[in-house]
Amino acid sequence: MKKRVKIGQSIVFILVAMYSVISLYPLIWAILQSFKTEGEFLNSIWSLPTSLSFSNYETAFQKGNLSEYFWNTVRNTAATLVVDLVFITLAGFAFAKMRMKFKKGLYGLILINLLIPTPIILLPMYLLVLDLNIQNTLAAIVFPYYQGFAPLGLILITNYFRNIPDEVIESARIDGCNTAQILIKMIVPLAMPILSTLMVLGGMSAWNEFMWALISISDSSQYTLSVGISTLNDKTSILGYTPVFAALSVSAIVFIIIYLLAQRAFVQSITAGAVKG
Repeated sequence: MKKRVKIGQSIVFILVAMYSVISLYPLIWAILQSFKTEGEFLNSIWSLPTSLSFSNYETAFQKGNLSEYFWNTVRNTAATLVVDLVFITLAGFAFAKMRMKFKKGLYGLILINLLIPTPIILLPMYLLVLDLNIQNTLAAIVFPYYQGFAPLGLILITNYFRNIPDEVIESARIDGCNTAQILIKMIVPLAMPILSTLMVLGGMSAWNEFMWALISISDSSQYTLSVGISTLNDKTSILGYTPVFAALSVSAIVFIIIYLLAQRAFVQSITAGAVKG
């Protein structure tokens, strides 16, 4: 019996290891190409770089406007996270812990967005942005990003809030706390694991978003990383291929580091509420 268990564990380990290698290989390959000279890359895309040269990163930032794209993306992502976390937290608390008419209907209406394919709503959103005359502004990016992430975020945080005992809220009311105080001083601290998870998921979505940024931004000085890097492909005859890999590596590594820092809270939020009692 123990031998069978060990064999099963070994098989699972091998499968997980294979999956990890397959998942990480494209990223590792791109990073390796970013350290090559243009000649080394054109000579062989499978060979290792002869030295760790950061000249491609300098080219990407200086000649490829990567620094401008990077800070545009940081600004957009930070603003999106503020909007996401504030509105989703308020809505999740209302749906989980407050009594109101038509609550189930409103909740279902918001979740319907999950059934609507993104390409279908791109044109209506773009026409709305044009009518409001907010093209190439932060608002034109942030609120469509929020609209896309809100249904999933609302499901996660509402279910998390439902697992918080009502007795905690009632005891706070007896002590004289109003709804705002309960939310800020009690619920939010208890919800830090799920808020960290939403920060990672929402931030990753905003950081990597391409389609809406490509449609809604016409000013090249407002390009995000995803759109800016796509334009670098048109400049390979000038910059070369290896600076493009440097730009891709920067875009990927930044959020990998953020995820690793928030990994513990991410796992806690997933397991929270899995076992009751």
